[in-house]
Amino acid sequence: MTKGYADSVESPSPRHLTAFVRSIAILALQAETQLAWLSRFDGRSPTVDELALEFDDGFGLVPTFIERGWLSNAAVSVLTQLSSQLDSMSGDHNAHLWCADALSGRLEWDRIRASARAALMLLD
Repeated sequence: MTKGYADSVESPSPRHLTAFVRSIAILALQAETQLAWLSRFDGRSPTVDELALEFDDGFGLVPTFIERGWLSNAAVSVLTQLSSQLDSMSGDHNAHLWCADALSGRLEWDRIRASARAALMLLD
């Protein structure tokens, strides 16, 4: 497994915050738009786990983002909930949730989108 930007960066920059907020915005998109975003990966078939991987990279930096005044404490509980929802979907027994069809057909992804929208509303 490759390291995410949270593992490879000594001092997060506003660029990392921007990537994190973008990952939340992508999680908030409708399934069709998420699939269109995923198709940007060199013409390969969409890898749905990319949606969570980018968020996970940034979630590890949330304490630093708050410490630097880039994120409000108000967003922490919703971001933590979103992270927990994604974690609960992980594992081999949940592989069926990480295919393109699941984005539009599974209640779990509807919940992810709702939590991501709630998080975006709290970001300032």
